[in-house]
Amino acid sequence: MSKKPWMPLYIADYLKDTTHLGALESGAYLHLIMDYWTNGGLPSDERQLARIAKLTDKEWKACRATLQAFFHDGWKHKRIDQEIAHASDVSEKRKKAVAEREQRRQQAAITSSSIDASIDHTVHSSQERKKDAAPAAPVDPEVELYRRGREVLGKQAGGLISKLLAAKNKNVALARAAIEQASTKSDPREYVGRIINSQKPGETAWLGGVEGII
Repeated sequence: MSKKPWMPLYIADYLKDTTHLGALESGAYLHLIMDYWTNGGLPSDERQLARIAKLTDKEWKACRATLQAFFHDGWKHKRIDQEIAHASDVSEKRKKAVAEREQRRQQAAITSSSIDASIDHTVHSSQERKKDAAPAAPVDPEVELYRRGREVLGKQAGGLISKLLAAKNKNVALARAAIEQASTKSDPREYVGRIINSQKPGETAWLGGVEGII
């Protein structure tokens, strides 16, 4: 059984349902429902129930019928069962969201590593061709975007460049123009970050007659 660190207590509902209880019975009921929440249910043994309720055997016998009226099928509590199910559902959804975020992060890291490998391969191949005095093959514009982006934004900026490219609807030319504009700023990374955070997919910004630069 899964133990929970906290139990929701709807004070208005509790007071409405327990107006007929004395202090001893109200305290006993609270102990019973708190133990129910913590352990997912109550035992059927009368002495155990009395101990959970913090009552003597005599007090338990006097209060038992009044307390049992809050439960059904022995010592089952419909409202608490619903809250336990809800808490479990929320916990599972949170775990799933965390797992999905981690999966996206790992995929982004793999993509960035693949691009880095492609850049290294392209640069190495270009250097070898220059040594052989052979004409250099055209450089992939996207690869060149990442190369130039790292010059302006830093060697670890692969993820930031990917986000910029997404903000420009995968238009390499617009993303490259934004990188060049960022190179003129005192804080290029902050400038690119503002572009990513302010431009929605599908939008094209204009400034100074230059398309795609915010």
